Amino acid sequence: MPESASHASLVAALVGFAESELGALASLAIRDDAVRPIRGERPPRVNGYVPDLYATDVPTTATLIGEAKTRADLETKHTQEQITAFLAYLSQTPNGIFALSVPLTAAATARRMLSQLKSPFDDSGTRTVVLDGLRVTPC
Repeated sequence: MPESASHASLVAALVGFAESELGALASLAIRDDAVRPIRGERPPRVNGYVPDLYATDVPTTATLIGEAKTRADLETKHTQEQITAFLAYLSQTPNGIFALSVPLTAAATARRMLSQLKSPFDDSGTRTVVLDGLRVTPC
């Protein structure tokens, strides 16, 4: 099933964020779930779910998992389970980062939801951020 143009732009924002956080594409292992993934790679399955983006620097000192959600997909049980699975994985990795990319109109909902979902993992040190097209907001 082809992804929507809206979802594709949210994934593109995740790629840009990964580049700014972890370095240039040449020093990253980025796998994104876009129509034309970088280097033809797809993200690995993480705790039963496939993220939109999985990035590490080389050599691996940090891991970034990114998920893009349209407004319609944001507040579903599947999304909550998916994000929780990604946060659980990142809580076991050094320097984990989770980025949630959403349209500007869903940013407040995304920040609230991510703050609630990450609370069981607060001691892990995993950074969480929401990308909304205008800013990157830590949660």
